[in-house]
Amino acid sequence: MHPIVKRLLSLSLFTLIMTFSCFSLLRLLPGDPVLTLLNIDELSATPEQIEAARRELGYDQPLLMQYVHWLQDILTLQLGDSLQTGRPVIEMLRESYLVTAELALGGIAVALLIALPLGIGSAMTTRHYVIRLANAVSIAGAAIPGFWIGLLLVDLFAVRLGWLPVMGREGMTSLVLPALSLGFPLASVYIPLIRLNLRRELDQPYIELARIRGVAERTILWRYALRGSLPPVLSVFGLTLGSLAGGVVVLEVLFTYPGVGKLMVDAILQRDYPLIQGYILLTTGVILVLHQGIRSLNRVLRPDWKRGTDR
Repeated sequence: MHPIVKRLLSLSLFTLIMTFSCFSLLRLLPGDPVLTLLNIDELSATPEQIEAARRELGYDQPLLMQYVHWLQDILTLQLGDSLQTGRPVIEMLRESYLVTAELALGGIAVALLIALPLGIGSAMTTRHYVIRLANAVSIAGAAIPGFWIGLLLVDLFAVRLGWLPVMGREGMTSLVLPALSLGFPLASVYIPLIRLNLRRELDQPYIELARIRGVAERTILWRYALRGSLPPVLSVFGLTLGSLAGGVVVLEVLFTYPGVGKLMVDAILQRDYPLIQGYILLTTGVILVLHQGIRSLNRVLRPDWKRGTDR
């Protein structure tokens, strides 16, 4: 079997298992989405009302049949309408994903701005204060949860100094505190990783050969050593995509940031099954696509350019 076909089959199987598991677990949540939709409690609702609503939504069918009908809708690019707002699920998710992508990119940018200078600096120098600073940031970022960092930042920059808004999304200033809260813990993961892999790369024979040939140290660092040390870092990033998504959800709730995480928390509280199921499907697909993209980028960064620095 061709490797591409084999990979597509494995990804499809994984998606089916993931979506069916989540689809089934949603039905174990306490509460009845039909009663939530009717905006009534069980005592004031008549059995006829409940049964008619359940039949209209298809919740009177067996679980497997509900899942099959949902898959059929997906094949026609229909994720249904929200039970609460009546808007198409795909439209709500598209709007919220754009906001979440904004926050995630901001957090990644903050992580790079912290991790790259400290990781490269601690790998290239023997000055103790640089190494101690890198270690302190790594330990602090790993030990302090992101939401606690967010609370500390809110207390300092929003409450005490009044420089930044506390919550909501009102321009780029609203992105600063959530991005810092997301990026600081991420940076703590990559600082030691960059330092370790960069030191290992700088000890490789092709680096010594480049120095003998008179290649400038700046060129050796940015064109060869740093590029060669990136694949392990990207591999770890691919493995942490799930935790990154979880951190975004927590921070969106904390800062009332109108992204997909905040949307999903509200949907779970309101038992909005179509919205939750669409989120699970799209999030699984996005993570799989990003993971495969990172693997492909790793292959690009691993060619045999190391065999000669004059290429």
